[in-house]
Amino acid sequence: MCQYFGLTCGGYKKDIFFDFETSPRNHGVRFRRPLLTVKERERMSQWLVSSAPPKKTLKILSHIEDECERADTTDSVEIHKGPFGAFRMSPVQTEPEPTFEPTPDEIQDIDSSSPEDVVDTGNAYQVHPHVPLSPWSQGMMQLMFDQPDEVPTPPSPGFLDAMMNSTDVGNNMDPQECLPSFMSDPYYNNPVSPTSLTSSMGGSKAVPQDAVFLLKHYASAVISLMTPLRHSKTPWHVLFIPHTKTCLAALALGDDMSDASLCAFYGTLAISAFSLGGVSRSQTWSEKAVMFNQQAQHHARSMLMTAYNIPKVAKYKSILMALLTMIQVTMFSGNRSQSEFYFLEAEKFIRMRGLKRKKSRKVRLLHHCYVFERIIHESVFICGANSGQRHHVRTAIESSGLGRYSLDSLSFRLSGWKNLHQEMMRVRGQEEGENDLHLEKPGFWSNTLYPEIFGIPESWIFLLSQIIRLGKEKDATEEEDATNCLSLKDFIARAKTLEEYINNLQPPSLEITHSQLDQDIIQNMLDAMKNALAIYFYRRIHDVDASMLQPKVVAVLECLLRCENADSTVVHGSAGFIWPAFIAACEAEDTSVQAAFTDWFDNSACRSGLSCFRQTLVDIQKIWQEKCCAGKSVTWLDLMKRTMPLQQQF
Repeated sequence: MCQYFGLTCGGYKKDIFFDFETSPRNHGVRFRRPLLTVKERERMSQWLVSSAPPKKTLKILSHIEDECERADTTDSVEIHKGPFGAFRMSPVQTEPEPTFEPTPDEIQDIDSSSPEDVVDTGNAYQVHPHVPLSPWSQGMMQLMFDQPDEVPTPPSPGFLDAMMNSTDVGNNMDPQECLPSFMSDPYYNNPVSPTSLTSSMGGSKAVPQDAVFLLKHYASAVISLMTPLRHSKTPWHVLFIPHTKTCLAALALGDDMSDASLCAFYGTLAISAFSLGGVSRSQTWSEKAVMFNQQAQHHARSMLMTAYNIPKVAKYKSILMALLTMIQVTMFSGNRSQSEFYFLEAEKFIRMRGLKRKKSRKVRLLHHCYVFERIIHESVFICGANSGQRHHVRTAIESSGLGRYSLDSLSFRLSGWKNLHQEMMRVRGQEEGENDLHLEKPGFWSNTLYPEIFGIPESWIFLLSQIIRLGKEKDATEEEDATNCLSLKDFIARAKTLEEYINNLQPPSLEITHSQLDQDIIQNMLDAMKNALAIYFYRRIHDVDASMLQPKVVAVLECLLRCENADSTVVHGSAGFIWPAFIAACEAEDTSVQAAFTDWFDNSACRSGLSCFRQTLVDIQKIWQEKCCAGKSVTWLDLMKRTMPLQQQF
């Protein structure tokens, strides 16, 4: 054969020669070119080794073999374990080809034919076109070949991690500059095509084409809206992003996933797309955000229908992450009624499924995330305290018999503490620290995670919880049925104690756990939080004249501006910033101070792309306008009290 084709015979060896683009050699079909770069192949090798350790490889293969042997011969089989898999391929029914006897002339032609004619140049191993592909192959073939022009194909193993871990995208950059180099400008602003809007509600498992880019934006720009800390141990780095990346990989492989996982996945994409839509002013991203939000809500409905089934349909952490993601989606989109719904569903799920169990660190991280955001929500959402859904949730918890694991009341009422200073020094045990969900009882718990997640001491969040509870006692006395309320003497005593404690708050030491920049940011946030706690207390409990609060209003504004000047690349919009900004801005009377708050909210809205900042500013400006027109003191409390309890649209 070599002699016939004029080639130098190299003998028969099992070697495979690779020809690289930089190599001057070009020996045609003898050499194979690698499809992946060296780094991509290294990451693929690392992934293979980590998913199938050498000592467990034979065991994994043995398990696959055992499952195949146990399967009935008529059943379809699809088994995945690590990088290995097995499936049953149904036999292909082919029609027999007609046979014929060669003529003498044809026999003579065969005898005198050349090697090209003797050797079948077709693919001897070609798969019949009707043979069904492996489930993995079907998914990967669809991903590789069903992409529109100029749209990148799904990433290879490890590419997602590499991209997610690359340099963060600055919020002060032009949206076009934030794009990966392989994405063209037309891709960023192209109209939404029907294929890109494929909805999983119709049963499709197509991978969203923008998923990697959206996750990158979420990790680099959106997380600062959850926490001011920039270490890699936050719940979003440890839980939410890895979970979303796992969902993306499962979709790429065509694996089945729970509604909880899909809810968290599409909710995360919705948050990121909402942000990109606001930053770029692109209708494309806004439409995709709405589409992802609808998909997340669809899976949330299905998830809640089976969340309490036995045996369980999804893991506890997966369901709770989905609920927390939906809380974030509704908060960032400014939908308070749906935020209230998901907060109450999260409380119900935690009290009925989470408090009686032994809690891992990851579960406690999720519980802390819920409690912090819930207390912030409860501080301003005062119009729905007696809503039908809240009554339904309390009834469900009490009737289940699982309410005994809750060491706090289900309705944000005060506990029976007398000497707050003394009781705050009491050491709380593990059960009380974990199961006093909404921080009703005073005390010190060394294992609290609030400073690690949000940079705020638990005692500060406890004080906000106590002001909320005392405010509810005040509201209860104004109702017709004022039974079981605090006496005036007890109310004044509690209020005086809280006032003294707030005014004497001392910031924690930050030298050990944070960088210098983070120390400055967190210190300013804590100063703003302390002044906002005082403003909130005097408004919610004593309803003082706004003129008495102006020094603290200015102090909050100065803290916000110092943070913005210290690091303009990050949107400091977590609850530790936006809550003090709202509480203080509502009380601002000087037009220059009002203008400065307006600029802060506008800048945060432009750089984050999220509508919640502008919607909050609209509420604040409505209060300013009513103050000016009415010529009297109008507060955010008046605005909330005039708002009827919101009907749930979910």
